[in-house]
Amino acid sequence: MGENNQLRDVFEAIADPTRRRLIHLLTEADEIPLHELAAQFPMGRTGVSKHLSMLKEAGLVLDRKVGRETRFRLNASPLREVQHWAAFHSTVWSTKMYRLHQLLEEEEQMSFTLSMDFQFATSIEKAWSALTDSGKLAKWITENDFEPVPGHGFTFRHQPSEWWDGIVEGEVLAADEPNRLSYSWASGGEKQTVTWTLQHVEDGKINLHLEQTGFTTTQGLEGARYGWSNWFGEFAKVLE
Repeated sequence: MGENNQLRDVFEAIADPTRRRLIHLLTEADEIPLHELAAQFPMGRTGVSKHLSMLKEAGLVLDRKVGRETRFRLNASPLREVQHWAAFHSTVWSTKMYRLHQLLEEEEQMSFTLSMDFQFATSIEKAWSALTDSGKLAKWITENDFEPVPGHGFTFRHQPSEWWDGIVEGEVLAADEPNRLSYSWASGGEKQTVTWTLQHVEDGKINLHLEQTGFTTTQGLEGARYGWSNWFGEFAKVLE
């Protein structure tokens, strides 16, 4: 039976582990008689013969009579179809896995933004001063050498713990008195940007809008939310 006159699909023929084992055995020898093949399986000659017939129908096995004995040999040509199929899908899945790897890396590099609003019954000038005066900042955040001058580098020194050295390094990026203040905020191997926007709201109140961008984890973002909430518990006292 020629390889172009197959009665059975090659993929169906190699789907069974017994038939794959037969192909493997035939690969290792030029020709093997039926009784030697059958000796490799617990099912006997009849069961092995059925599997060989299916391989023969797929064009994967050729046989010939030598006296009263039937000998079998492998015809590997139809396996090219399997090889081409596997090569194609290997390329497709390699591309998909590469894209998946890219997406996972992008997800790891995603940044999260903290957005909070605080309102106080005060003047915008007092609120600006509490955000920018080093002495006032020390009362509600911690010791520092902050100055609201673009390009100025500063350090906030918090009480260290076993998980954190307590140091925050930053640089003033913008200081548009009394409406907008922005500075970098680097600590623990992470660096964010803190931006304050001050504006009048109803009932003579001032709204302080905070945006802190550049978090790489939600844990870091929620830690900052907790920190600012605690600090702003002291902020009102500075305004008195």
